[in-house]
Amino acid sequence: MKKNNQFFKVLLVIIASLVFSSCDTESMKKIPVDQFVGNWELQGRSMLDGIRVSINKTESGALLGKITEINQNKYVNFFMKPGDVLVSKIKRSSNSEFRLTEKKIGSDLFSTYGLGTSKEFKVEFIDKNTIKLGSSIVYKRIK
Repeated sequence: MKKNNQFFKVLLVIIASLVFSSCDTESMKKIPVDQFVGNWELQGRSMLDGIRVSINKTESGALLGKITEINQNKYVNFFMKPGDVLVSKIKRSSNSEFRLTEKKIGSDLFSTYGLGTSKEFKVEFIDKNTIKLGSSIVYKRIK
């Protein structure tokens, strides 16, 4: 009985050490919200590919992304122009994950009919220059 008890204690210590040593401590670090500040290009959605957005802090400390360049898509050209807000809100949901609210193309038309005008994405940084919004949607930092 005593040998079984010692065996389980040793096994428990080994399992605990394996679990803690295999944890990804990099993803547990707190990413500063200021890492969003900069110029970004949208990639991964054919309609929005190539649109450039500048994300900056407002006087109140909130982050806001305004369009600096649009692409040649006819709907984008009809509903958006440089200076329009595309990213209306960025808020932290954990140390390394955020929620980004993006304005939909044609949001003024949608609001007329009582439809949703924005979409919220769960986002994370792949690296300092890439924000992942979905399986293939990314914001790439422009240098």
